[in-house]
Amino acid sequence: MTARKFIKNICSVAGAVMLTGCVSCDVANRHNKEQEEKNMFVVRIAEIEVYPEWLEAYLAAAGTVGAESVAKEPGVICIFPMQKKESPTSIRIVEIYRSEEAYNAHLAAPHFRAYKEGTPHMIKSLKLVPMQPLDPAHADSIFKKWVQMQQAKWA
Repeated sequence: MTARKFIKNICSVAGAVMLTGCVSCDVANRHNKEQEEKNMFVVRIAEIEVYPEWLEAYLAAAGTVGAESVAKEPGVICIFPMQKKESPTSIRIVEIYRSEEAYNAHLAAPHFRAYKEGTPHMIKSLKLVPMQPLDPAHADSIFKKWVQMQQAKWA
C-alpha cells in the first residue's frame, strides 16, 4: 500500500468517526432536549376517596383551592377536580405545574395550606400518581379549546 493510499484510508476512517461522533452528539442533544421538555412540567393525578358525609364540604374546598391556585400562582397551569359519575365520592384531580419549584411553591401557598389542614378528616384515601406528559411541546394548547368555549359561553 502506498503512503498516499494509507493516508487516504486513515482520513476516510477519521472522517467516518467524526461524522459518527457528530450524529451521536445530535442524537444525544435531541434526547437531552426531549428529556428537559418532559421534566419541565410536574403532572400528577390525585385519586381521592371522600367520606360520604363530608362530600359537599370537600367539593367546596377542592373547587376553591383549585381556582385560587390557578389565579394566584403563576406556576400552576391547571388544577382540574372531577367526580366519577357512578361514584360521586371518588374524586380525581389533574394537576399540572410549570416546574418542580412551582409545585413546591404551591404546597407552601396559604390557600393550599388551609385546604390541606382543613380536609384530612373528610378524606378516606389519597393517592398521588405522577404522570409523564406524552407531548410536552404542545402543552400550551391543552386547554385552549376549553378556555375558548368558556369565554364564548359568557360573552
